[in-house]
Amino acid sequence: MNIPKTAEEARNVVDPRSIPLAYLIPAIFIGALALPYLATSYFFINTLIYVLLFVGLGQSWNIIGGYAGQISLGHAVMFATGAYTTSILFIYYGITPYLGLIVAGLVAAAVGLSLGALTFRLRYHYFSIATLAATLGIYVIFLQWDWIGGAVGLEYPIAQIGDSLSLMFDSRQTYFYVMWAFALGTTVLVYRLHTSKLGIYLKAIDIDQELAENAGISAFWYKMYAMGLSSFIAGIGGGLFAQYVLYVEPRILLTLLRNVEFVMIPVVGGLGTVLGPVVGAAIYVFTREYTRTLLGGTQTGLNWVIFGTILTLIAMYRPSGLIRRRPAIGDREERTQNSTASVRSEADDD
Repeated sequence: MNIPKTAEEARNVVDPRSIPLAYLIPAIFIGALALPYLATSYFFINTLIYVLLFVGLGQSWNIIGGYAGQISLGHAVMFATGAYTTSILFIYYGITPYLGLIVAGLVAAAVGLSLGALTFRLRYHYFSIATLAATLGIYVIFLQWDWIGGAVGLEYPIAQIGDSLSLMFDSRQTYFYVMWAFALGTTVLVYRLHTSKLGIYLKAIDIDQELAENAGISAFWYKMYAMGLSSFIAGIGGGLFAQYVLYVEPRILLTLLRNVEFVMIPVVGGLGTVLGPVVGAAIYVFTREYTRTLLGGTQTGLNWVIFGTILTLIAMYRPSGLIRRRPAIGDREERTQNSTASVRSEADDD
């Protein structure tokens, strides 16, 4: 490693953290397009597909958990809602998943808003417990609901694989590009949120809800906006998951682990950052898939020990996540922090 010896050489060294997000995001996703051509096995490209899916799901939770500061443990409900909606529309009514995914997002948003309306009056761990209780309740209902297959679940008609209107493909590379578009779209959306007035208000609510409300920000309604957007993305992600695995049932959609995955990815990568879920999804999925494969059989469960160790080390040495919050070119995060400090100072003077 070449260490700069003079001040002039140090100034010429490019710090990756100084690269504007407006350039960094396209560079990452354009570079990712080459990965399917480097894939040497079905397993590798399958892992890449799950990484991209979890990037989108991590961005979904990041909106409500990273920006608004609401630690939801119920996002699996919206994920499952999207998966079941897309599946039911296609299997029972023959509605193409291209339309079904949009309906899935809207239905999931309605469910998320309903959950938010019931729980946003709660604060801190009470909110988290309430959302977790909602997940457990929905899980029991879905297990007993015969119309959606109950504990058996629903299977896609595999005879339609390859039909362009079914969104079921023979090639895993095609699934890669679909998930790539989902991950890119959600990341760009969070970047826009990061630089928008809504994003600033959500960060203010996260920092100090009482102060934000005293400044005229309706914490409840802005959290509802965030919940609706977050749930919409989670619903589409659930629909895409169903289209990929071609099977839905409560035990793979509404488990406690599924809820934890939503939280873990942005926490590991960096809460309230645009690229945090991208980094977190890559670390989580690659660690999960490769340790599970290498340590299967008699060593089943050891993969979680390894991942738990990694998570513990990150919590010890980078408690705010691997990527820390920073302002993007043209955004107003720095000004928001200065404004918050000014409001705090004025409140203290009063």
